[in-house]
Amino acid sequence: MTVTGQRVRTRRPRVARLLGAPRRLRALPLRWRLLAVALGLILVALLATMVVVGNLLGRYLLGQADQELRVYGAGIALSQVEQANQGASPLPTGFTLRYLPVGTDAQVSLGEAATETTRAAIPNLAPTDPLVTARTTFVVGSQGGTGPDWLALALPNKGGNATFVLALPLRQLHNTVNQFLWYAGGIGALVLLACGGLGWYLVRRTFRPLTRIEDTAAAIAAGDLTQRIEVPDTHDEVASLSRSLNAMLARIEHGFAVREANEEKMRRFIADASHELRTPLAAVSGYAELYRQGALPTPEAVTGAMGRIEGESHRMSGLVEDLLTLARLDSERPLELQPVDLAVLAADAAQDARTISPDRHFTASGISGPIVPTELVADERQLRQVVTNLVTNARVHTPAGSPVEILVGQAGVGQVTMHVRDHGNGIAMADRATVFERFFRTDWSRSRGRGGGNGLGLAIVQAIVHAHGGVVRVDETPGGGATFVVDLPVAPPVRDEPLRSTADS
Repeated sequence: MTVTGQRVRTRRPRVARLLGAPRRLRALPLRWRLLAVALGLILVALLATMVVVGNLLGRYLLGQADQELRVYGAGIALSQVEQANQGASPLPTGFTLRYLPVGTDAQVSLGEAATETTRAAIPNLAPTDPLVTARTTFVVGSQGGTGPDWLALALPNKGGNATFVLALPLRQLHNTVNQFLWYAGGIGALVLLACGGLGWYLVRRTFRPLTRIEDTAAAIAAGDLTQRIEVPDTHDEVASLSRSLNAMLARIEHGFAVREANEEKMRRFIADASHELRTPLAAVSGYAELYRQGALPTPEAVTGAMGRIEGESHRMSGLVEDLLTLARLDSERPLELQPVDLAVLAADAAQDARTISPDRHFTASGISGPIVPTELVADERQLRQVVTNLVTNARVHTPAGSPVEILVGQAGVGQVTMHVRDHGNGIAMADRATVFERFFRTDWSRSRGRGGGNGLGLAIVQAIVHAHGGVVRVDETPGGGATFVVDLPVAPPVRDEPLRSTADS
């Protein structure tokens, strides 16, 4: 058990090192990993090529040596034995030729390879030995085991009482193969170095757009949302990625800008709403405190205080109701669509205004003639509020006795329009871009508490008109005054998402 535990403990560091190598590779930059993978593949290819070519070269040289042995072996004749015994070798000096008589272990040397210092360890082979009868080559070693291997060929003589063994040393063959491997290894190392240098240059050049993307991302992370990625003049994945990232960055920048603008508007909205509510609350609280302290000695004073409290409570109720209306519009509630006649809404609004202000002249007419039915598909309740708010705005902010006209009609193919025209002081050009913002007033000192409204009526108008897919703007009335123009489509646009108010945009 102890031995087994020791083996486990000795193997764990090796396994940990093997498993840690890929993790260390993943810790390197991507360009280094790609270069390492490419060089690794080249190295494997070079090693495989060296092994295969070296093996093929060794087989080829061995085949050449085998063929050479058979050529010289075929020329050996029994008559040459006497010549060899007399000192005339029938073979070149690089060969070894032995004569093995039957019945004795003695080997007669008919020639030894002059290129080798050791002699071939040729076994005693009878003419009937399978190596002799098959006439195939075989490999033997050197005497003493310190020399090269030999390729040998055994042949029987004509009388069948002796065997000739012809041997050729394989030292030169092995030296040739080894020399080839050394040369191939050196060339492979140079090729690997050249590929490494060229690969590093190409990888850096290829990753240059990604490096620019990385630098741009770092600048964006530091807070500069105006940065954009340079799109290369190519049609590869890097160009596609650059275009996609630029589109994403544009949307992110726009989203941040919209969020900051919304946050600023929300802060201003909350401050304005708090200020608007604080004023009537202070009045209600003050009159209630006067009544509690007995500072209202007469019934007339009490009645006046109660009237002010009631007026301020009505003012707060109207403000809260307008805030709830804007909240409902902002909550993306679907419209209750139905056929609506804009001419009927204009006539009703003019009649209501004449009832409230009998001394004023309110009229409803057509754009270019008598009023005619002007139908569209819309939310009747919300459109009625649009007309009422615009007429009320004109009634409150124009001098007494000045007329107000409501004009409706067609504005083109699939469009209807409504103009609410007054003849007051008008709206300055600088204020026309902000007149539809929440709590906006042209004259803050005179509007609050004097029937001037709370600055939410036009914001509600814009939210409802935008929810119907229309636009509202302010033009100048010829001769002086302001004209609010509302353009609406006959049928609201079909959208995949619920319509959303844009009063705060």
